[in-house]
Amino acid sequence: MSDYADDVAAAAAGLSETPVVMGWSMGGLVAIMVAARGHARACVGLAPSTPVALRDDDLPIRPGVFGPEEYGITSLDPATQPSMPDLDAQERAVALESASQESRAARDDRKAGIVVSELPCPLMVVTGSEDRAWPRPAYAGMHLRAEYLESPGASHWGLVLNRRRLPDLARRVAEWLDVNAA
Repeated sequence: MSDYADDVAAAAAGLSETPVVMGWSMGGLVAIMVAARGHARACVGLAPSTPVALRDDDLPIRPGVFGPEEYGITSLDPATQPSMPDLDAQERAVALESASQESRAARDDRKAGIVVSELPCPLMVVTGSEDRAWPRPAYAGMHLRAEYLESPGASHWGLVLNRRRLPDLARRVAEWLDVNAA
């Protein structure tokens, strides 16, 4: 996970002004990690994996990769995707095309816990009311101060691919950024 954050932080450091960082799911945690290092004027996490206050060093970090089946995607048929109930067939096809091998070590690192003590910038956490992976209650114990925005009817995938929900969601995030990322 630190490798991902190092890459984003290096890109942010090369910009002429401090950026807003945004990420979805695991990328949301990466955005939070980068923001914690002071490389962001605001951070938006779309259903981010949550940072922790204390790491569990007893969990092993395993090498290797895993595929989308770990997230319940056992078929590449757009018609049979229970984790994407709000997506149409075309949006599901885009999601399935993006499914690829992921780092087992990064997943285990997240499970052991990525410690982020505090953020020097505002944080917005965006959730979907139909997200089974990272619903709003999953953040009840998060120790970082954040503002929350829930997208009605959006699944985990819908936060980034549902064309019917994205215009309103983008508008609401932009309004928050206008106030908090000045």
